[in-house]
Amino acid sequence: MVKVKSNTERWAFIDTIQDWFFPKSRFWSSISLFSFFSLIILQIIFSVASGINPRARQETDFLILPLLTLFVFSIFWRGSIPTFLSLTGSLMMYAGMYYIQAKYFDLQNLPPTIANRLGYGTISENHFHIDQYAQLYFLAGIFFLTLCLVISLKPSFFRARGAKYSPYPIWESEDSKIMSGKNSVRLIPVSSLLNFAEQQIATTYKYITLMIDGTIYFVSPDDWIPQGSNIIRDKETGSLIGIPKVPDGFNIW
Repeated sequence: MVKVKSNTERWAFIDTIQDWFFPKSRFWSSISLFSFFSLIILQIIFSVASGINPRARQETDFLILPLLTLFVFSIFWRGSIPTFLSLTGSLMMYAGMYYIQAKYFDLQNLPPTIANRLGYGTISENHFHIDQYAQLYFLAGIFFLTLCLVISLKPSFFRARGAKYSPYPIWESEDSKIMSGKNSVRLIPVSSLLNFAEQQIATTYKYITLMIDGTIYFVSPDDWIPQGSNIIRDKETGSLIGIPKVPDGFNIW
């Protein structure tokens, strides 16, 4: 009982987070794109400025860290995959844009004889290699953040060829009242159409698909529906089809 209560509280917390972010989805998408392109522009500026002033990157973390944090905050709520990709990409971009360059700057100030004794060789010989190393981290970070944006904003790009997806409408409580009033239809809970095991699984879904009066809807497992409605199941496995409470990044949202 304690475990069930704990899971319920966790799903309720996740629902609260997503319900807060989702109405402002376009705003957060704009923030994600703004921070992403700002980081690319900063990298170009830093690359040019470093050729003029070697200290150009030494005080840039106050610009890079807020932009990376803003990107992660604006996109983490979209699912576990975008969260992982955003964190991985942010760490790599930070290493490529600042950390490696900052470490190299300390080495740059060492006399060549001391650098040789430390096993680094002369600074002039290693500058190119360290710069390439930093660029590699930066490009890897760009790749992960780009993949994160595509999965979050255009998930249909990753759908399997031949798979059929339909933008089903969401069944609202108002629909139940309207249909009940017009046709004098008896309303029943969605849970009454599920067996005990499916009722436990359904708690992990935000919506499941049902056929109601000839139309397929996304319906909350806690909602009420007209009697005679049918659950749409996977043809091969017979399992429930719907939208999980914690999206994996490849669903319709």
